[in-house]
Amino acid sequence: MNEVFVNMGQIGVLRGKGVLVTVGLGSCVGVSLYDPSAKVGALAHVFLAKSRANSDRELMPGKYADTAIPALIDFAVKAGANRNKFEAKIAGGAHLFDNLRSDMPSVGQKNVEAVIEQLNNYSIPITGKDVLGKRGRKMSLYVDSGIVVVTIIGQESIQI
Repeated sequence: MNEVFVNMGQIGVLRGKGVLVTVGLGSCVGVSLYDPSAKVGALAHVFLAKSRANSDRELMPGKYADTAIPALIDFAVKAGANRNKFEAKIAGGAHLFDNLRSDMPSVGQKNVEAVIEQLNNYSIPITGKDVLGKRGRKMSLYVDSGIVVVTIIGQESIQI
């Protein structure tokens, strides 16, 4: 089976069959889009919530929530997906480090909120999620079925 690894800040797309995998989701968020009719899956490994004008957003659109979601949509549509049929699933956004100020949201929480906001902006329903907590994750999207499996370090894998 074709397995494509999506590293930090990257986006991967497959059509028909194969598995898109991202590992090391600590405060980062894995975002999958899937069109069940076309069997097109796309996966981004989002590192930060918002890009800045002088950032590397053009070189690595998957790095930031505000650039990853539009790029993910674009790549999936170019692979044959219908944007009106997308289903999203998200995982990650863990709180791995203690904040200096407990009244401030963690980087993981900011990333999750930014991803959800962007998906809402594009009217893409979130049909599964496994977010926050204090442990890292691995996320796998099986393109033939649309199944997303999340493995949390030290726990059983779950399907979202």
